[in-house]
Amino acid sequence: MTNRLQLLVAISIILLVTTNTGSALRLQGSWKRSANWDYFTRFCFKKSEKQYGNFTWTIETKNTLTVGFYDDQKGSWDSVGNTKDTCLVKNSKAKSTRSITNHTKSTETFEDTKESHMWYFALSDCSAHQLEITQMDVHIWNPMVGKYSQEFSCEQEGLLALNIIYFILFTIVCFVQLFVSVKLQRTGDFHTILRFFLYILILRTAALLMNLIHFGSFAQNGMGSPGLIIFAGVVEVISQIGFFLIIIAIGLGWTINVKNIPHKKLLLIGSGTFLLLFIILIIAAYTVMDYGTHFIAFEAVPGILLLIFRLAILGIFLFFTLKTYRKESNKEKKSFFKKLMIIYGIWLGLIPIFIFISFGFSDIAREKATTAHILTLDFLAFVCMVYLLWPSVSKDYFKLTTPSLSTGEAQELKSGSDWAALADEGSSSSSSSSSSSEEEEEEKDKVDEL
Repeated sequence: MTNRLQLLVAISIILLVTTNTGSALRLQGSWKRSANWDYFTRFCFKKSEKQYGNFTWTIETKNTLTVGFYDDQKGSWDSVGNTKDTCLVKNSKAKSTRSITNHTKSTETFEDTKESHMWYFALSDCSAHQLEITQMDVHIWNPMVGKYSQEFSCEQEGLLALNIIYFILFTIVCFVQLFVSVKLQRTGDFHTILRFFLYILILRTAALLMNLIHFGSFAQNGMGSPGLIIFAGVVEVISQIGFFLIIIAIGLGWTINVKNIPHKKLLLIGSGTFLLLFIILIIAAYTVMDYGTHFIAFEAVPGILLLIFRLAILGIFLFFTLKTYRKESNKEKKSFFKKLMIIYGIWLGLIPIFIFISFGFSDIAREKATTAHILTLDFLAFVCMVYLLWPSVSKDYFKLTTPSLSTGEAQELKSGSDWAALADEGSSSSSSSSSSSEEEEEEKDKVDEL
């Protein structure tokens, strides 16, 4: 196992172990906080005139705890979520409270007839220095709204269907690219960049499959597979980094007018930085981020840094591609670089812009809107790359112009077999030069003898 693979496995294990299930809607196990008042969980009950939201719990605790119920209306959760008020003051702002002593089993119903509301639940013990639940089974859901929807809070309702749709679309694209790759492999024209892109496409599709498994399981039990969703995030970011490297490498002219990728060290440092930031983002999203005040990970500091870094990638990509575009004289290649800048400049720039705009959306709509936007743009970006790398389209610009060793004239190199032929030509040329040198030496010896 290579060092890089070992590092990836280690990171994945750490993320799986440190998973916080605080965002799940079926909470089981123990719970402990070093404070006398703290956020517990939240849930958005769907608007309905006939159906009611349910909150049932079975909790065991050694001391007396108070459950505070807060909604998203002014003067409720917004007045306590970010304040340093005392425990008693925060409890006084709750819509209602319930006491938990020793072993408590209870059910609460929530009726939202006019509009869907986000409800927040906090636990407190104003006379203690810490909060602890030794054993719990908490279940929050929207009964009678459908088997595959009742476990989802309003802000996540529809994510299962969204992942199903895009998994199918990415799978289709993946099979199309795989078909092309197999065909090119047989003819000996399977270019390195095509192989690299296929791997990245497979990783992105695999990440969607893991998300789909998580949300499918979540629809059944309200918990899903928290560890799997984190691992899916790791796989997705590796795919994203690989895609960034592809568009930047092509923008630098790799396999088009240069043999080797320029600025390799810079690209590797940038990729490593992006991976580190994303790992921090995942850890913050599942173990550090305050779900009582944030709805999407991009609202936290690591997520904001990640967006800034993406804009930096946009600047680097446009700088190198524009530089290559200006140096290129071939019309077909020049047109390709122009398309590359337009398509992937828009792709890199639109996601940060939309996420910034989404901060103005309601809390309930923000996560679904952001997820749909990212999936749509990523899908279009991959489809465009499939088109740009399509053999009949790319044959006019994926060629390397290199001086012939025998004639000194330029020749077009299309595949690895051409590079092998060039190497053989170089060997023949060297052999020929060596033979000529030996003949000259023999002639010189004869003259000396005479």
